[in-house]
Parts: sequence; C-alpha cells; structure tokens
Amino acid sequence: MANAARAQALGSDLRTHRKRAGLSLDRAAEIAGLSRAKVSRIELAEQGITEADVSALLVALGVPKDEKDRLQRMARQLDEPAWWEVHAGVTAQLAALIHAEQQATRITYVTPTVVPGLLQTRAYTRAIYEAEGLGDEQTDEAIAVRQHRQGILERSSPTELVAYVDESVLLRPVGGPETAAEQLRYLLKVSERPNISVRILSLAVGAHVGLDGMFSVLDMPNGKTTVHIETRNAGALLDEEPDVTPFKDTIRSLSEVALDHSDTSEMLAAYLRQHESSL
Repeated sequence: MANAARAQALGSDLRTHRKRAGLSLDRAAEIAGLSRAKVSRIELAEQGITEADVSALLVALGVPKDEKDRLQRMARQLDEPAWWEVHAGVTAQLAALIHAEQQATRITYVTPTVVPGLLQTRAYTRAIYEAEGLGDEQTDEAIAVRQHRQGILERSSPTELVAYVDESVLLRPVGGPETAAEQLRYLLKVSERPNISVRILSLAVGAHVGLDGMFSVLDMPNGKTTVHIETRNAGALLDEEPDVTPFKDTIRSLSEVALDHSDTSEMLAAYLRQHESSL
C-alpha cells in the first residue's frame, strides 16, 4: 500500500464511526455483507483494502454524505503516491505529520522560538536549516517540502491556521536583518487572510504556558484532535484524549493573554521597522 499513514487514518475514522453507531465488528460486517476479518483488516490498515469494501462499510454504518464522500476519496487514493512520497529525506514521522496537515480543518501553532513552519519564507527556512548544519542539497530539499506543505493554506478550501508566537521570535534576526524584515512583512501580509490568525505573546506577559516547547494542534474533519510535538530531530503525534487535553488547555490559556489582531499587527510593524533600520 503506497501510503500507510492514509490507510491508518482511514481505518481509525471507520472504527470511530462504527463505535458511534454502536455496532460490533461482527454486526457491522454482517450488515455490510463482508467478513469480520475483512472489516478488521480495514480498521487495522492491513493489505487488501478496496474502495468497494469501504463503500459497503460506509453504507452499513450510516455515515453522513459529506463524511462518506471524504472517506471514499481517501479509499480511492490509498494506492496513489502522495506528493511528499517523491521527496527524498521525508521520514515516516514527517510523512505522518504532512498527512495529518492535509486532512486538518484547523491547525493551531504554539511556538516560543521560531516562526511556525507553515508561515516561514524560503529565506527564513534556509537560515534555520543552515544553522542546524544541513548541507546545500539537504537544505534545498527541506525547503521544497516545507513550501509545498504551505499549499494547504491557499487551496480552494484552505486550512484555518492560528499561530501563537512569542515576542522574542520577532526580535531575533534569523538570517540577518534583511531576512528577518522579509519574514515580518510576510506575516503582516498573510495575517490579513480570513483563514490565518497570528497572535503575539508579549514579553510583558512574563512566564506563560507556551514556553515549554513548540507544538501544533490539528482539528480533523471527524471531530478528533491530533497534537504534534516538535523537537529538532524528532516529532510525535498524539491523538488519545488524555494526551491531547493538556495541549487544548494550554491554547485556551494563551488565547486569554495573547495580543489581538490589531495589537499584533502594530507589534509586527514595529519590529519590521527595527530590522529595516539595521539594513
């Protein structure tokens, strides 16, 4: 199967719908005209999943039309290579994150150190990767992947993005004053889009719950929430409610102390002038 992450997501969604319908594996299989083993394989993302079997199961579970269409599309695309599969250097962890981003209706970033990846300019991203010691070829590939990921913000039904960014991120001249200024101009521009909200966590707030590290919360079409915890060399996706809840609580707390759109824009403009004055 070309994309295990997509198969796992499909299986998880179908299992969620089966449980919501109050059906056991045996009963769901009976209604769908499938074997219990077949339904189990679909839910566990094992080999042999077909679009016809998934369609029969969706009818048996009484899934609403919009959701049914989405899951049928996922089943149809299981054996079609995704764009990120042709990029060298995309690890299994990154592939899983990209797949989650592609499905998410809303992504909320909390970042105390750098501009969120989905809002970075090419030059800013390059400066980050060069600081990590990546070679030219690796850096070019990583930038291409990150730029491609940003496409979810510009498609016909764009993903909603909310970014809580610490003020110290604006102060740091990543890549030098010119690159830093370009990045802030870009943030000012994209924050005017209806699907993007940037909110600054002022230094005047002092300590806040977003200082522990970078993470993102992804809201999925099926109502589930996934959290991505990001570190330099690794990342982890969490989707169990006890694991996800603390991150939701963090976002609620930050929403109460972060600057609103108007004040955020004023602060971005002030730091933009500061970096421009250094040119």
